[in-house]
Amino acid sequence: MKGILKALAPKLLDVVASSNPVAGTVLKMATKKLGLPDNATVEQIEEEIDRNPDKAALISEVEQQVKMMNIKLEAYKTEVDDRKDAREKFSQDWFVKTFSLLLFIFFAIYVWEITHQPEEEQNMALVNLTLGNLFGLVQAVVAYYFSGSMDNGNKSKR
Repeated sequence: MKGILKALAPKLLDVVASSNPVAGTVLKMATKKLGLPDNATVEQIEEEIDRNPDKAALISEVEQQVKMMNIKLEAYKTEVDDRKDAREKFSQDWFVKTFSLLLFIFFAIYVWEITHQPEEEQNMALVNLTLGNLFGLVQAVVAYYFSGSMDNGNKSKR
């Protein structure tokens, strides 16, 4: 490579040169910004920048987008590792299981109560606020126990 692209967008070249799954997406982003066909190569991108140096700013924009994609990917990996670590640490904790069970029981009783209470006796704003908060807690419990990132083959960790 000539080096102009290496100087302008080192992160972009690193991603494209690696076997990273986003390499194709990054290359398409760069070719789209430069107005090249989708199947353009890195060499064609360099040639376009050599012919039109004013397009270097467009590559810098793509470089910033690649950096943001990498930051988001690393944050997601950290989040997944954090959840996995929490499941391992609290898998034998009785409090989490007891709290979850009590939450489900309270949620069921509350829903039963508001459906069997006369409508004129209900404060709908309070009912909606309470139901929304309880539903959020129930969703968190369900996500904790039945998340797609859990090891489904190892039933003893649940």
